[in-house]
Amino acid sequence: MKKGVLLFLIALLALPSAFADITITTDQSIYNLGNKIRAFASVLQNNPFEGLFELTISCDNYKLQYFLTPISLEANFRTAVNVPELAATSSMFGNCVIAGNLVTNDNLVIEQKNSGNFGVTSQLAVLPVKSRITALPGDSILISGVVNEAFGNNVLKASAKIVLDNNSNSIEAVDGKFELNLELAKNIKSGKHTIDISAQDSRNNAGSSSIELDVTAVPTYVTLETSAAQLLPGSKIEITSSLYDQADDLINESLELSLDAPDNSNVFKKNAQSSEKISYEFSQYAAPGLYTLVSTYNNLVARTSINITSIREVKIKYGNETVLIENIGNIPFEDELTFFLESELKKYPITKKINIEPGKVLDIDLSKEVPLGVYDVLLQIKEGLEPAKEKIQNIFESAQESITGAAEKEDVLADDVTIHDNRPIYKKLGTGLSSISGALIGADGVLTKNPLVGPSILVILVLFLVIRYGRKPIMRFIKGRKDDEEKKE
Repeated sequence: MKKGVLLFLIALLALPSAFADITITTDQSIYNLGNKIRAFASVLQNNPFEGLFELTISCDNYKLQYFLTPISLEANFRTAVNVPELAATSSMFGNCVIAGNLVTNDNLVIEQKNSGNFGVTSQLAVLPVKSRITALPGDSILISGVVNEAFGNNVLKASAKIVLDNNSNSIEAVDGKFELNLELAKNIKSGKHTIDISAQDSRNNAGSSSIELDVTAVPTYVTLETSAAQLLPGSKIEITSSLYDQADDLINESLELSLDAPDNSNVFKKNAQSSEKISYEFSQYAAPGLYTLVSTYNNLVARTSINITSIREVKIKYGNETVLIENIGNIPFEDELTFFLESELKKYPITKKINIEPGKVLDIDLSKEVPLGVYDVLLQIKEGLEPAKEKIQNIFESAQESITGAAEKEDVLADDVTIHDNRPIYKKLGTGLSSISGALIGADGVLTKNPLVGPSILVILVLFLVIRYGRKPIMRFIKGRKDDEEKKE
């Protein structure tokens, strides 16, 4: 035992004279499947040496001694070792080194040295010329690029696939280059798309990349929707106008809305966002007929019509000895209306021809129509009339009750109201004469019983009228005659 230890120590003392310098490098830092791993090795030592040189590749899950050769070294002379190429396989995936050993013929390792780390992979690099493209629907875009191995060498030949929106195109990459003119659909959706590019060579190396495609929205058409196609005046309508692109998707832009009346006059112009719901309330007096609603975006136009129906209606109410007639319809109101003022003694009919524009009010002063008295004010009912009865604090409501004898034809505007006599003189005289005539000529009249009284009364009445109302005109007439005679003299 002691003799063996002694021999080992002697061998150790002799080793320094056999030390060598080993250099190992590879031609690439990373290899794809099927690539040839080329190693460059050289040995330098200060004494002549005869022995063996071996190389072993070690990867994460792989180890192989793939080279062993006799070597003869001269002192202080670096000797290059011709190392055969080794094909990279899938077993070598990961990080690898090549270890070089200088071994005596007695299998004693004199020197050991490792190469630098290198990798083995199946990844290819797909490099498009443009990583982002902006285009319009229907455009032809160029998809081009190169396919490189992991170390940067062009792949001599690979099959490439370009996919956009589930539509696939296959091409060949030759000498690492690929190119495709891709026609975009005219109805392609606006916004962001991804163009996927993948490539694979015959050795099962593969890689992928993508291009961001930004499709510009093209305004294509405008729609116009309304809550109703026919309305009563004074009604509210909801309007929604929308702008769509080539793919029938909404575009958030501002649209111009314009509404024209039947006479082509403009009712309004306003802007609204696409798909925004806006409201418009027609005037109570809006003219009847077809209104044209137009939505516009640049040269895109949408039209629709809104029919405003005709309303012939007036609202009639009584207040302060006056009948007020308001046209609450949207067309001129032309008609002949009859009112009755009924007292305990007599019923006076008042007929008026009415012509009122929409929104206007006509008043009839009853005090200029009848003598002083207390009356019920009645209205002869016709289509389109809305009678109202004045209540406390100027609140008006429709009259619902009819007086006796006019249940179907007349409605009450006011009852038991005092009306003063503001009639012109000729009406007062007419009424007075009518009363006198009744008293004189009636069945029990004075003239009937005393025929000679009539002429006397008539003379007295004429004299009264002449003295009361004709004195001034007669005096003016006499004065005028005198002036004429003086001029002649």
